[in-house]
Amino acid sequence: MKDEIKNIHSNEHTHLGPELCSSDDGNSTAPADPPAATTPDKERDLSDRLGDAHLNILPRKKLITIMFIMAFNVFTAFVDQTAVTIALPTLAKELNAEKTINWAGTASLLANCVCQVLFGRLADIFGRKGVLLYSLAFLGIADLACGFAQTGVQFYIFRALAGVGTGGIQAMTMVLISDIVTLKQRGNYQGILGANVGLGNACGPFLMSAFVSSSSWRNFYHMLPGLVAIQMATTYFFVEDRKKHLDSVLTKKEKFMKVDYIGMFFSTAGLTLILVPLNGGGSTYSWNSVLVIVMFVVGGLCSVAFIVVEWKIPKLPMIPLNLFQSTSLNLIFSSNFFYGLIYFSFQYYLPYYFQIVLGKTEMQSAVLQVGMVLIQALMSTIAGQIISRSGHYKYVICGGYGSWLLGLGLLMLFDINTPDGEIVGILLVIGCGVGWTFQPSVVAAQAQSRKADRAVVISTRNVVRCLGGAIGTAVASLIVTNTVMAEINKAFSNPDNYDNISVGYLTYLKEHIYNKISVQGLTDGQVTVVKKMYMKAIRNYFYMTIPLMGFCFISAFFVKDRGLRCIDEVIEKEEKESEV
Repeated sequence: MKDEIKNIHSNEHTHLGPELCSSDDGNSTAPADPPAATTPDKERDLSDRLGDAHLNILPRKKLITIMFIMAFNVFTAFVDQTAVTIALPTLAKELNAEKTINWAGTASLLANCVCQVLFGRLADIFGRKGVLLYSLAFLGIADLACGFAQTGVQFYIFRALAGVGTGGIQAMTMVLISDIVTLKQRGNYQGILGANVGLGNACGPFLMSAFVSSSSWRNFYHMLPGLVAIQMATTYFFVEDRKKHLDSVLTKKEKFMKVDYIGMFFSTAGLTLILVPLNGGGSTYSWNSVLVIVMFVVGGLCSVAFIVVEWKIPKLPMIPLNLFQSTSLNLIFSSNFFYGLIYFSFQYYLPYYFQIVLGKTEMQSAVLQVGMVLIQALMSTIAGQIISRSGHYKYVICGGYGSWLLGLGLLMLFDINTPDGEIVGILLVIGCGVGWTFQPSVVAAQAQSRKADRAVVISTRNVVRCLGGAIGTAVASLIVTNTVMAEINKAFSNPDNYDNISVGYLTYLKEHIYNKISVQGLTDGQVTVVKKMYMKAIRNYFYMTIPLMGFCFISAFFVKDRGLRCIDEVIEKEEKESEV
């Protein structure tokens, strides 16, 4: 084990920040003096010195204040992210975007994913507080613009800008927590953040459905900027600015010179050129169109160029490639990709099932989902306590993926007349799984890396999770759209097998795949046939999720859980033991 760890980081000089050796009660404080700027690179590399400059273990009183602010930030980010899922049919109708409304969700995820690559290293260089404040500003301005959008394209652009903001908020809250508490404490506090993820997921659809029912979805987006302004004020006044400590490591000019501009360009270009056709292929664009093919090819080349650049050029790469030398960390990243693929697409297609197949209203859909997200919040808090008290995370994550896998299997019971109680029970099982994996996987990833890499590890984890989400919503859209279209075409050619639904109504269905459809003029038998057509499409999507979660569950058992110590701390401990 010792040789494996040393091989992973053989080119890195390890350094133990004194803060992470503090007592477990969290009452110790960081040294008053910042690291000296004159420390030679041969003693500590630049990433170590930047990492130490951010470390600031807080006493309990200050920690509670900062946790409250960070939890509020996470809550708002997820309210914004999930609220749109409940209003897609309404948005499609009002913005005349019936065929492209899936972009309302994927635009935000796409931008979130692209920018996650940047957040970790930019936060290392310029500071967590500044990146967080700019992210909050992005979210507030974008949400205000969403409320004034007049077309689908305008709305998608503003949702993409909001995705930049929510991505920065999610990343920076996690990174800030890693700066102010020890890794042993981190399970508790990441659990609290995870609870607010669940609460945000619960309140977002409720709030949006209330606005849709009582006034307009636009008022929801007019309300959020005021909330964001309060968050910016509390963050500005209460979160400590580590500028002096950073300035002792790099001057202002050196900070801008250390930014990996080439890597930023190729990562942004590569992800954008791959994700845009992936999400628009088959609907916005034809899969065999020249535009789609060119974007895939150029995007792939840019992605390869990004890897080469990160390997050879920058001193502070956006994503250090040595992260991927650890088998356990690779397994954690892979499972985060697959559960992101399932989690985000599920957020969009569960309301689709409720509203299209079951005929529920927006508010009824939100009520059915509330149990899942509240149990997610509770389980996230419990998982954090277990991890911090036991000093291990592996079996919490294994249990979470197992519960999630069971719940996805039970989705096969969903049908056109499934009772509400059965739906809620199955969603509770899934919620338990989400709560035991969403934030605990952050702790696991940090435990498999160096302390100095904690920001880039979080951003890399978020990149792969959001990349999975963007691909998942695209694949889910492809599955649902193609299945419904195939069923409609069968109804055209074999009307007797589809209760002789009229050609006019079938044409109407083709144009309103993502709308809440009208069934006026249909017989009871025809209504049943139409619901079964949509149910088949949704069930095909459910089938896709099971083997992916199966991979997450199995791979979790192969992660080596060395406890709540970063890799460099493990090395030092084992070296001391070998000397004895």
